[in-house]
Amino acid sequence: MKMNFNTMSTKSKQYLVSSLLALSLIIPSIVFAQTTAPRTGLKSGLFCDRISELESKIKDRMSSYQTKLEEKRQERSNILENRVNERNTKQEDNRTKWDANRQEHFAKLQAKAQTDAQKQAVNNFIAAVEAAVAKRREAINSAVLSFRQAVDKAIADKKAKTDTALTEYQNSITAAFEKAKSDCTNGVDPKTVRENLLSSLKTAREKFRNDIQNIEKIKNSIQAAADQRQGAIQKAIEEFKLAVQKAGQELRTAFQNQQGQ
Repeated sequence: MKMNFNTMSTKSKQYLVSSLLALSLIIPSIVFAQTTAPRTGLKSGLFCDRISELESKIKDRMSSYQTKLEEKRQERSNILENRVNERNTKQEDNRTKWDANRQEHFAKLQAKAQTDAQKQAVNNFIAAVEAAVAKRREAINSAVLSFRQAVDKAIADKKAKTDTALTEYQNSITAAFEKAKSDCTNGVDPKTVRENLLSSLKTAREKFRNDIQNIEKIKNSIQAAADQRQGAIQKAIEEFKLAVQKAGQELRTAFQNQQGQ
């Protein structure tokens, strides 16, 4: 089964990206909403008076988004684990059925063998087929394991990079507010403080958005791993077919030679 980063649904990926990008938009909306409305009779220093309140609201909103992000991560992790378990169970069930069918076929061949030479030919065929089955399964198991390890690594890398981007964004916001509060304390004009704060938040927001959008590009590595897995599985299947065909031809030749004697 070819995989195009289907380890998570498109809806889940879109939710993750939109949630993170929405996080970058709450900053200016709160600052503008709290400072641009006309207020008759209010002091010119209103912005400085309310700066700690604005910072608190922004950080509360960020905390809420982070909580939702962690919940979504856990939901995706559970979905992935369930899918892997379902595929493992289905694979084991199929292999059990194939093993039973193969043993039934072997029994029929053994029943047809009359001479020692024919019996030996059947035994050789059985040994060759079983060896081919074992080789195919080992190759497929190895390909699937490598793919899952690549997926796990990509997910872990993405989480680490996302967390780093979030931490840097939070640090930038904290630094911007600390500078604004310091400016207010030092008597800088509130209008200038507000403009400088918004400029700093805008810079932090744009960097965060770029970081998140670049992180999404790791899906390319997942696709590469999926293609590699598919190629390895296809190769294992082709080699298995050739080995069984060769064993079958040798078995037919052995029976024909016996019948011709």
